[in-house]
Amino acid sequence: MEFSKKEKIICNFFVEREGEEILKVIKKIDFIDEGILDSLDVVSLAAFLQKEFKKKIDVTNYETMQAFHHFDDIVKLVI
Repeated sequence: MEFSKKEKIICNFFVEREGEEILKVIKKIDFIDEGILDSLDVVSLAAFLQKEFKKKIDVTNYETMQAFHHFDDIVKLVI
């Protein structure tokens, strides 16, 4: 599976936590429903995204929180 430069940065967050195997399913799974991300993990990921992409991520916003369910939606937060 090919990833853009931004996608690779986001993938690194998940690979560090879950291992290389996550890359096989990263674009297909729901991170919250699968238990990969809980509320604290979402805050950690938001902080990671803010640091890496210099973009404010408002975790108090409902739509933003919904984006953390799927990889492509997380990517859209930083584009």
